[in-house]
Amino acid sequence: MNWKFTIALVILAAAIGAVAYINPFEGEEERADKSPWFYQVSFDDIIKIKVQSGENVESFTKIGEGSWVFDRLEGIPPSHLRWGGIVLLVSGPQTRRDFSTVRPVIDDPAQYGLDDPGLIVNLGLTGDRELEFRLGDKTTDGNHNYGQVIGFPQLFLIADLWGDVLARLAHEPPVPKWWETRDPDTISEVNIVLGEPGNFDSPYLRIQNKDGEWLARHFQNDTDNRPLDDDVWTSEYKTLMGGPGSIMVEEYRVRDRDYSDWGIDQDGHSVEIRFSGLTERGTRYTDGVLFLIGNKTEDGEHYFAVPASDQTLVPVVLLDAAWTEKMFDLVGNVPYADETASQSG
Repeated sequence: MNWKFTIALVILAAAIGAVAYINPFEGEEERADKSPWFYQVSFDDIIKIKVQSGENVESFTKIGEGSWVFDRLEGIPPSHLRWGGIVLLVSGPQTRRDFSTVRPVIDDPAQYGLDDPGLIVNLGLTGDRELEFRLGDKTTDGNHNYGQVIGFPQLFLIADLWGDVLARLAHEPPVPKWWETRDPDTISEVNIVLGEPGNFDSPYLRIQNKDGEWLARHFQNDTDNRPLDDDVWTSEYKTLMGGPGSIMVEEYRVRDRDYSDWGIDQDGHSVEIRFSGLTERGTRYTDGVLFLIGNKTEDGEHYFAVPASDQTLVPVVLLDAAWTEKMFDLVGNVPYADETASQSG
C-alpha cells in the first residue's frame, strides 16, 4: 500500500472521530438542574445530634468509632434497629427538584411555619462548629415541609418522610429493648437457665403468665405447669419479671463476639423475658430479651451480661446483682401454691 495513501486514511479517520465526538449537528439537549442540597456535612464530622419535636427533646453524643449514646440515659446506646442510618440521614438531604430553580428568600418565617417549627435539629460538628435546621409547615400537596438552615435566608422543600424519621427520635426515643423495664402484667413468659457448658440437663425454670394467672414448670422435676402461691409471688417475685432495671454498659463494641473475658458463655446462665411486640405496621408478635450472664463484678454490685442479638455489635452490660441472684434463687425455690408438694431443687 502506498505510504501517502496510508497517511491520508489516518487523517480521514481522525477527522471522522473528531466529528463524532463533537457532533456539531446534534441539537443541544436540555439539562435538568440538579436538586440543591439542603445542606451537606461530612458523615465523620458529626459528633452530636439534638432533636426537638414539639415538647419532646432527645440528644445523642458520639463517644467513639461508630458508637453513640443517649445524653440522658447515662451512656445507654440507641437501638441498632432504629439508629442505623440516622447519622447518614442528618448529613444532608436533597430538596425537591422543581423547587430548585426558585429558591425564594424567606422574608416572613411565619408564612412557612418556621417561626414555630415542628422540628428543630442541631448538629454538633468537629472543630467546635454547629449547624441547625428547622422544618415548618407542610406544603399544599402534603408531601414536603418548608425548611431553613439557620444563618441562611434560602427556603427549601424537604420530603416529609425525612423529617418524620428524625422527629420520631424525639417522641419515640430509640431505646434498646433490653434496657426497658416493663409492667410485669405485660410479660408472657420468663425462662431461667442455670447452664453449664456441655450440660444439656442444666436446671431450667419456665414461668408463664396466662390471663393473669402465673404458672411455673421446673423441667427437671415437673411434668407440667403448676400454679404459684399468689401472695408469695406478688409480694416477692412478680415485680422482678419486668426486667433488671438500672442497666449500665461496660463495653460498647465487642467485634469478635468473644465474651470469655467476662465469663459469658452461650451455654451458661441465662434469663429470657418474653413479651408482646409491635411491628412498624402495627402487627402484634411475641418479642423478647435474652440475657447471657457471666461473672460477678469485683465490687459485688453487678453481673456482666450480654443481651443476645443477631446484631453485628452487641455491648457487654452490667445487671444489678440483687435482681440477678433473686432470679437464680427462684430456680431452686419455686413458690408453688401447693405447700405440701416438694420444692424444686
